[in-house]
Formats: sequence, structure tokens, C-alpha cells
Amino acid sequence: MSHLGVHQNEGLSNGKSMKNSEAMNKNKAHRLTVAAVLNALKPQTVLDICCGDGWLPGALAQPTQVDGIDFYTDAPVGYAKFQTADFNQGIPEAFGQYDAAICCEAMGYLQNPGLFLQSVRAHLRPGATFVLSLPNPNYAGARLNHLIQGFPRSYSWFAQNTAAEPHMPWLTLGLFQLWLLLGLNGFSDITVHEVDEKKPRRQSERIIGWFIKGYARKKIKSAQSAAVSQLWRQALSDQVVYGRQLVVSAKVSAQVAD
Repeated sequence: MSHLGVHQNEGLSNGKSMKNSEAMNKNKAHRLTVAAVLNALKPQTVLDICCGDGWLPGALAQPTQVDGIDFYTDAPVGYAKFQTADFNQGIPEAFGQYDAAICCEAMGYLQNPGLFLQSVRAHLRPGATFVLSLPNPNYAGARLNHLIQGFPRSYSWFAQNTAAEPHMPWLTLGLFQLWLLLGLNGFSDITVHEVDEKKPRRQSERIIGWFIKGYARKKIKSAQSAAVSQLWRQALSDQVVYGRQLVVSAKVSAQVAD
């Protein structure tokens, strides 16, 4: 799949005047978290990877230049630059460097996650932040379901395997896989953020969660480094154990920035 075109819109968007309540409703709780992370950072420029319906400009609290790429949609309103592109090939060279980048609900469909993350890092300034969201494949209830069907509940779409389509299942990326992929490709300060959702949704999940948390506590005690200990502390959180969504942020490593 190739890069098909670049569209230019007005350069800066003002979130207060463009807020789209439908795009930011409670059924998209991960978006509220992503927006909160960005609003706390106050970046001047953001790259929205797989921007979809173009909800981001309307969620930002201050004027921000937002550029976007997507393969399946046309240029959304409020984006300074938009290019049709296959994110499996990395970020197009036409884009520069940014204060922040996001990728929502798309990492699980990657065929080349390492290449993609290297490309994202190359388009982020020193100290910049990457924020991503995706379904949590390892919440308590899904672990039981996984034993029966053989794949995580989050990825239950199997119809054909001859042509790419939106939302096809590919990778099972949970906290541990993201921790490895991000760390190996130049990111640090990997952080799980709270999403406003019921945790757990079913009381039966508390029983499974009790075992999961017990295991995580043992791993914290036996951790050989502060980084590994922090990983297991995040794995102990209700968001990871019970939440259906993961929102994770990471910064460009100082070693890479230098």
C-alpha cells in the first residue's frame, strides 16, 4: 500500500470552538484519557497516526497544530496537514518532528511494530511523548475466554485473510509486549493511564484478579531492577487487571535524544 496524497487545511485548531461531543462520549473513554494526557503536556504540535474520524483537534484545550495520517479515511476537518498512508510503512517523510504523537486503537493491526515505533521516534523531538491506546487483551475476564477460543476477546474478527481491512486482528499487545517494544525502540518512562470505565465489570472477575495481583506482588519482590519493579507495579493496577482499555504514554529516551 502506497502513500496516495497530501491535503493542507488551516494550520491551528482551537479545541474549545471545535469540540465534538459525539466523538468524545463515554463510549470512547480512552479518548478522554488521551486528551487529558495531551492537555497536561500542552504540546504545540501533534501527529495523529491513524486519525480516523478526526476527533483530536476538538479535544485539545489550547490552539495546537495537529497533522494526521490514515489509510481508510479522507482528510478530517481541523488538521493542518493530512496524508493518506499505510502506517505499516512508517511515518511518511513529508512529516517533520513533533512535540507529541498519538496512535489510538491501531497498534494491534500492525504487521511491523518495531519498524513503526522507530519511525515514530524519528518524528518526535527530544523529550517528546508518544501516547497510544488499544484494547487490553489481558484483563481478568479475557484470560479465561482466551483459554476457550484460543485468541484474546479483543480480537474476535476472523472473516478472510487475503486483503487488509480496517480493524482486522493481528497482534496481541498488552502491557508487557508494549513495555518491550517501546523500550527496545528508544522510549522510556512507560506509563499506564487510568481510563474512566467500570473496573471490574463483573464481580466474577475479582476472583481471577485476586490470583493475577498475587502473582504481580511476587514479581515485584523478586524484580532485579527498578524498571522491572515499576512494570509489575503497573501490572498490579486495576486498569491493567480489570480494564478493557489501555492508554500508555512513553517519552523519547534521553540516550536517543542525545
